[in-house]
Amino acid sequence: MASTTIRLSQAAENKSKLSGATAATVSLDSAKIVDHSSPIPFYAQLSGYIEQQVRSYKWVAGQLLPSEHELCAVAGVSRTVVRQAINELERKGLVTKQSGKRSSIAFPIYQGSLMQNLSGFYDDAIAKGRQPYTKVLGLQVIPAAPEIGAALQIEEGSPVIELNRLRFLDGEPEVLVVTYLPQSMCPGLLNEDFSNESLYRLLAQKYGLRITQGIRTIKAIALDRKSAGLLGVRTGSPALLLKSRGQLADGRPLEYFIALHRGDRAQFEVKLVSA
Repeated sequence: MASTTIRLSQAAENKSKLSGATAATVSLDSAKIVDHSSPIPFYAQLSGYIEQQVRSYKWVAGQLLPSEHELCAVAGVSRTVVRQAINELERKGLVTKQSGKRSSIAFPIYQGSLMQNLSGFYDDAIAKGRQPYTKVLGLQVIPAAPEIGAALQIEEGSPVIELNRLRFLDGEPEVLVVTYLPQSMCPGLLNEDFSNESLYRLLAQKYGLRITQGIRTIKAIALDRKSAGLLGVRTGSPALLLKSRGQLADGRPLEYFIALHRGDRAQFEVKLVSA
């Protein structure tokens, strides 16, 4: 398997160019923030200006916003306007507020669907305009452990492909995921490069195997030292443990994965329907 190199998105590239970017304060252009003659509410202009800076990667995750007092002075608005703008940006996931501290540009959050959406991480991220990347930590054939055999409905000890990946979103580590598939159903996967490839798309195009249904469970946990190190957080940090079994249209299990999503950068939507 070819070696892989982590390729950063534009946001991460800009971040790496800024020495101590996580502690730096963004710079403001007072002439472009608020037009006091415009009928557009001041808070909407201020939040729009900040959002544009973030969306265009001029400001990067971790950088600090000026204090409320400084924003008021530069934009020529009241503290109420500033707070309304920051609240709007926080609602959009662009700014992080901390009690007693200045607000900062938020790190990207992976938003997935826990139920009724069987698209993979790669396709889901692309559809939302995000930039995914995968570092393959391991790709091998192993005998199925009891949990894996039960999930895939195969005998314990049967050969399964184990795909171990660290997945990035916009240059930031987001999730650790180990995927298991019966080797007999897709033996050629051992020769594939998954650094920038969708597993689901590959299964569908090369093997005619399409996951159409599945069962997922989710649990809150604390990360151990190894997992925390790979995800770039402290040992004991919160995470979401996601387990999923994907099945073909005829009910045969094809995939079983165990994923650890960073608790500070992931949220899942559950869709409910009436009985």
